[in-house]
Amino acid sequence: MKLKYGMNPYQDFAEVIDPQNALELVNGTPSVINVLDALNAWQLVKEASETLGKEAATSFKHVTPSGVAVAGTLSDAEKQAFLIKTEMSPLATAYARARGADRLASFGDFIALSHEVDESTARLIKAEVSDGLIAPGFSDEALEILKSKKKGKYVIFKIDKDYQPGETESRELFGINIKQKRNLLHISEELLKDIVTTNKTVPATVKSDLLLGMITLKYTQSNSICVAQGGRILGIGSGQQSRILCSGLALTKANVSFQKLQLDYGFLKSHEGLKRTELDQLIEQERQRVFNDKITLHELEDTCLLSDGFFPQPDNIELANQYGVKYIATPMGSIRDGEIIETANKHGMAIINTRVRLFHH
Repeated sequence: MKLKYGMNPYQDFAEVIDPQNALELVNGTPSVINVLDALNAWQLVKEASETLGKEAATSFKHVTPSGVAVAGTLSDAEKQAFLIKTEMSPLATAYARARGADRLASFGDFIALSHEVDESTARLIKAEVSDGLIAPGFSDEALEILKSKKKGKYVIFKIDKDYQPGETESRELFGINIKQKRNLLHISEELLKDIVTTNKTVPATVKSDLLLGMITLKYTQSNSICVAQGGRILGIGSGQQSRILCSGLALTKANVSFQKLQLDYGFLKSHEGLKRTELDQLIEQERQRVFNDKITLHELEDTCLLSDGFFPQPDNIELANQYGVKYIATPMGSIRDGEIIETANKHGMAIINTRVRLFHH
């Protein structure tokens, strides 16, 4: 498959070699980044859907998710914050919730959907600024809608839902080939059994969110931290060299996401007719006016924080407590594990030692 260009437009030769023909280009002319987003994002939603038994969606930017969610009923507050005015299919709600985690960051996203795209989901996607999507199939109506997007240039990939690559993978970097066993870790509740704090109560709904969070981290650029609640990932901090910076990013983004659900959206009545991207900017300006840097996330029940590696210091736990986090899932292994557990006990938090690192590069 010939591509438009590589990572950058001046890298004028790029192609995809797909011996098993698992990936079909249905429409558009993708770049290398489109392909990287598509393949990483597809693995995430496929695993999330299979693990949690629901339709799953993610909004990817630069090979890392901006948001992830499974299907769920939208509250009135979510409908307003996500600019939803019609009833939607379960798959459409999954994408609305995924993009809704950070609609500003999702501008020009690459979408992955776990199930065949229906007309409801296609109409939602057509209304958003997006570069492309990957899914295992499309209804005739959905495909017609999507092909008309971006003046017919919208990138659409269809992937064989049953495709399974081999156990090893390789990449070439600076002319040198690197091989490794693929990350075949099966994420299940078995990884959530080792609760190391005094508080050992973890509700079933929280366990589902922890599983979604672990799957998200598995396909997020390290170092990575995410905040999960209610079948969605509210905030992601990734690609930072310091874990406390990742925690700060994830918690700040989750706080902003929750603040937008607390706004009075009556102010939008005087802005009818504007594009969705313009409305997103107005919503962010209103959020800053009403809340600024105020922490409101602690008002949200059962918020979870997950880490792809161990916490080197208890400062991450103190920061999580400021935002009201009650459940933390992380592999342990720091020389300060004792201090970290002691800090969590002081705040009544539950820490699950997953025992598995989830680095992804």
